[in-house]
Amino acid sequence: MQRPLEYTRVFSDDAGESHTETATITVQSERFAPPTPPLDVSAMSKSAGWNLLRFAADWVGGWHCTPYRQWVFVMGGQATVRVSDGSQCELRAGSICLLEDTRGKGHLTTIIGSDEVLMVAIRISNDESAA
Repeated sequence: MQRPLEYTRVFSDDAGESHTETATITVQSERFAPPTPPLDVSAMSKSAGWNLLRFAADWVGGWHCTPYRQWVFVMGGQATVRVSDGSQCELRAGSICLLEDTRGKGHLTTIIGSDEVLMVAIRISNDESAA
């Protein structure tokens, strides 16, 4: 059975304005690691590499574009991402975010709370589909 899994997408429109939206990726129940019970699994996607990112509790990034398309998985802590259209989203442990604003006005990342933030960033190519 196929089910959607939600994530936050940060992207730029043709005018360079950045936006966020809630998007979905399809996962399907399958036997991923027999003999374990089935679990929800997405289609396999290619990646160009990955990084661990650790942000200090008082870190503020300033307005910037993502250096490349990347999935970001928040492992701990909490951050806000503000985009140029004035909206913002919160990312906390368990959040999934696809950063695609490689041009334009970019976004502002601010760590909130008194804990550092730990993320895994996985670089994807420009021709790799997100869903």
